[in-house]
Amino acid sequence: MATSKITELTSANSLTANDLFVIVKDPSGSPSTKKITVTGAFSNIASPAVFSNSVTISGNVTISSNLVSNSNITANNLFINYRTTPVTNTDTVTTGKLWFDNNHIYVAISNNLIKRVALSTF
Repeated sequence: MATSKITELTSANSLTANDLFVIVKDPSGSPSTKKITVTGAFSNIASPAVFSNSVTISGNVTISSNLVSNSNITANNLFINYRTTPVTNTDTVTTGKLWFDNNHIYVAISNNLIKRVALSTF
């Protein structure tokens, strides 16, 4: 391979997960030139997803982050479509599950412990 300056390389217009970046590790200490994939470069960076219009997510969705203690979904309009009634307040559920029926909103406040709030007409 011929020696080239980075500025002399052909530009790319898009990235894929396995594309490589050239980086300099520890530039102010003992610098060394390394490579990292696009996936590796962005794996520990929190980046909010911003959507316009409607977004439908189906299946099991997990919101997680390695950078903060808790993650949030902020929405102007949030529709929860899971309509069911738990059998008991100790049904097998995961902390944070949220659902409703015609009379109550249910929240799993810890694994297998459900609390509810009564609904009323206003």
